[in-house]
Amino acid sequence: MKHTKKYMGLLLAAALVIQAVVPGVQADAKKASKPVLSKKTVKVNEGEKKKVTVKNAKGYKITVKSKNKKIASVSKKGKTAFVVKGVKAGKTKVVCKVKKKNKKKVTLTCTVNVNKMEDSAIQPEVPQITPNNSGGNANEQVPTTAPEPTVTPEPTIGPFPKTDVFSDVPYGFADASDNVENGKIEEFTYTSKTTNKSHKVLVQLPVNYSQDKQYPVLYLFHGENDTESIWKDMAADQIIDNAIAFKAAEEMIVVMPNINGDKDEDIIKDFADALKPEVESKYSVSKERYNIAVAGYGLGGRIALNIGLSLPDQVAYTGAFAPVEGLLPYDGGNGYFSNADFRINENYKDKTFIMIQKGKSDDVAGEAPASYNKALTDNGSECLYLEMDGEHNNELFKAGLYNFARRIFKRGTQDESIVNGFVTKVPDSVSKTASQRGTIEVLEYDTETYDPDNSVSIHKWANVYLPYNYDPDKKYNILYLMHGGGENADTWIKGDNIYGDYTHNQNMINLLFEEGYCEPCIIVNPTFYRPEGVPEPSNAIDLTVLFQYELRNDLIPAVEAKYSTYAGGDVSIESLQASRMHRGFAGLSMGSNTTYQSAFFGNYDLFAWFAPYSGYFETENGNDVDADRLNQIIEEGEANGMPLGYLYCGNGSEDLALAGQLDLMQKALIRSNVLVPGRNYDFVMIPGGIHDMNQWHIHLYNTLKIFFTKE
Repeated sequence: MKHTKKYMGLLLAAALVIQAVVPGVQADAKKASKPVLSKKTVKVNEGEKKKVTVKNAKGYKITVKSKNKKIASVSKKGKTAFVVKGVKAGKTKVVCKVKKKNKKKVTLTCTVNVNKMEDSAIQPEVPQITPNNSGGNANEQVPTTAPEPTVTPEPTIGPFPKTDVFSDVPYGFADASDNVENGKIEEFTYTSKTTNKSHKVLVQLPVNYSQDKQYPVLYLFHGENDTESIWKDMAADQIIDNAIAFKAAEEMIVVMPNINGDKDEDIIKDFADALKPEVESKYSVSKERYNIAVAGYGLGGRIALNIGLSLPDQVAYTGAFAPVEGLLPYDGGNGYFSNADFRINENYKDKTFIMIQKGKSDDVAGEAPASYNKALTDNGSECLYLEMDGEHNNELFKAGLYNFARRIFKRGTQDESIVNGFVTKVPDSVSKTASQRGTIEVLEYDTETYDPDNSVSIHKWANVYLPYNYDPDKKYNILYLMHGGGENADTWIKGDNIYGDYTHNQNMINLLFEEGYCEPCIIVNPTFYRPEGVPEPSNAIDLTVLFQYELRNDLIPAVEAKYSTYAGGDVSIESLQASRMHRGFAGLSMGSNTTYQSAFFGNYDLFAWFAPYSGYFETENGNDVDADRLNQIIEEGEANGMPLGYLYCGNGSEDLALAGQLDLMQKALIRSNVLVPGRNYDFVMIPGGIHDMNQWHIHLYNTLKIFFTKE
């Protein structure tokens, strides 16, 4: 399946023509004056917003873009306005493109001057005290004893979800991305107060590092016979930059010292007496323990674990990736701790996070990670223990770093979710045969092609899956599930004539409902294809966009007037909008494009749950504009009482349709103020997954478990 932009000319024409027939949308037939901006220059302070109106723009479509998003961001406000937000002091321009059918595109620009806000924090109001120069006038105010400052309570660590699971480094997280800016890497040297040796240190700064902000800091210790440069060799800097950009990790400063040849006890003493003070004097880092983390692999993992347990007042997060033996008594040594003393200090027991990683085929660290975990847990100290496939090599350490980085500096709140429990392999327990089986009915309905200037009436059908023991007196959630190119309404659940239900989707659905994995729902399998003999558009991809009108005007009303959903048989737009949290749309390949174009872009007011699998076909606007459009729809929905339930994006690392969808969603996630991985969004990658039903079967499993889980 190839990316295409050819169909957009037809789509733009279609949108304008169909405006005349879709309720609530009217075409502007009047001749209007040329569009102009209400302001040519916008002056705004950092963090403040200013609205700009596009005058004479009724009936036009506008797009806006900031020339420098580091200075000022911009977002559409309704159909004929946009909002400029000051980000950082400086000067840039906002470009607004205005387009209307049979009219030449108009490009409008305004200059944005962002002024520095010297002190944007709200200060408490303190009554002014006038100096007593009147010889002791009784009416003069006399200063009283100043109140003691309020102590800011230390944030809690975790708690982490019980479903918390590890994963390998996600696809692309260790690779450079055009969508991700990289932080600057600096170096300095410090002299050990213990050994008098000089040590080289690499420091990775976050993008847009500012001395005006205090950052949490992660200290990374390398393994035996390596140096600080090994972290760059294993793309640790890229993993951190990507994790921050894609909101899997908090902004942080990463410090990588050279500890080659030093004894453990000297390194630990240097950390407290030399390295940490030097970093705190050179960079804007927080000195609070809950913003300090240490981690390392091999020998560095052992050292990090030693620091975390020995200096609990200075470190809150500890990551030991395949740590080697030496902390506990072992053959040939006494260790730094006895088994009984290997524990988190009682004063910090509930404010400390420790993660230990073990590679199943690691013959260097061997059983040391397991023994450390056992000693901690035996002594009542909580530890996240991750045992995963891998040897004692960079790939294992990279996975350890990724899993640690996405968990540190979190507060355990819903908005800072760490993981959602999605699977990349359907559990074996779901493969047994269900005893309670749903039924499939065929629903016929009348619709039309909605082709611009030539809409033809047609008669179509869809499969409707009803869960076992369907009760018309009960209200059901409903999922509209679309097939891909060259397939039909039988593909997903009934099975086609060639392969049948070869991944056993129907049995999996029955079993998920029977075993209580998720609440039973109605599933509708329609088709974007037209009956044989009906005129076709010049590009088949147009069908995935034009389907939005059939979906809204004909399919949903036909289905939900007959079956018992939360619309309650009332298929007016108002009723469908009111029940949107109980309605979802998913699809594969061309059905993925249908999910984006027809459900999300076209009918967001009727759906709250979206699951596009394997593909997005870039429009002529490009993914930058489409990503901004996606975010704008979510933000306006939130503002108007239509929150996003979940946007589950699924793909496979070897899928031919990966590139476009991944690029779109990376752009959207980086720019969004609303999308939060683990709360309302995820891009789930199936390792080795190709463009086939084996991958989509897994995504359907995840979708059914996450959809309709909140009101």
